[in-house]
Amino acid sequence: MQNREEAEATAEPQSAQQQATAKKPMAEQALDQLSELAALSWSVSEHYAEQLKLTGQTAKAEWQLTGRSLTIAAALVVSFGAGLILLWGSILLLLGYLLFQATGSVVISAVAILLLQSALLLWCWRSLGHVLSQVGFSETWQQLCRVLFAKESPAEQQNHGDNHADR
Repeated sequence: MQNREEAEATAEPQSAQQQATAKKPMAEQALDQLSELAALSWSVSEHYAEQLKLTGQTAKAEWQLTGRSLTIAAALVVSFGAGLILLWGSILLLLGYLLFQATGSVVISAVAILLLQSALLLWCWRSLGHVLSQVGFSETWQQLCRVLFAKESPAEQQNHGDNHADR
């Protein structure tokens, strides 16, 4: 019962407002509509500015992550260079000596050592590739595409992202 009374109470002011609007001259109605459009335009521009600010924050965060990933990659390269030369060289020397003692063949020992060295280099290359894959600004680019190309369909936005990634 109370809801019905509330609905009637809200219907009355709306109809009174519509009647008041109908009684206004055409120039005042146009001015009211222009004021409403200006307010909406201002709201849209504020949201657009906020979106650009958030994109900037994302770019800053990705820049920090990229710097961290590059620092880790550099440390890994140094570690691989120094640690592997010392440790792996010692292991290969020992294995080569043991293989030569067991088989008496320099060729078999050299091939086995070469295969072990190749396997380690492949592992190092893949580890470095994983760390370097985290370098970039993919999220920033996606946000910029959303902000700048908002009128395009999502498929077109994806094409822009794919085209940029291919460059």
